[in-house]
Amino acid sequence: MRKLLFFLTLILSNVLAEIDVIAELGATHVDLLRQKGAPNAILPVRQGRPDDDDVAFVYGDSYFYLYNNHFYRAFFSKRHSGEIYKGLKIGDSKGELTKLWGNKYDLEKDGLVWHKDGYIIVAKITTENQLESIWFIKDVN
Repeated sequence: MRKLLFFLTLILSNVLAEIDVIAELGATHVDLLRQKGAPNAILPVRQGRPDDDDVAFVYGDSYFYLYNNHFYRAFFSKRHSGEIYKGLKIGDSKGELTKLWGNKYDLEKDGLVWHKDGYIIVAKITTENQLESIWFIKDVN
């Protein structure tokens, strides 16, 4: 029975809808698996101390990071082709980002940074003012 459930999870993982990445920050690994299905890969992410290591669930060109069995960070690379959040896609203009999160952002070396209630968004923008990649990070402060 477990093998059958695992097999069905693998099959369904490619047809399940995308999750609301912001609403799901802080969800458990079980919730993430339930909503997105089995990842294409599971990778260790080494930190300075072994007890700070993360695990990344890879779904195509998006990465969902877990620490202590909770999803706290998501990354969508420049190769990601689907919708990320509320119609936002890689390649969209900086204006599309400010429509979603406003003009109050910090300009840092890693990109535009929005500090929202409970989460942080870091968007890397190309020289043509288009979204290249984006991070969603649960604010732990």
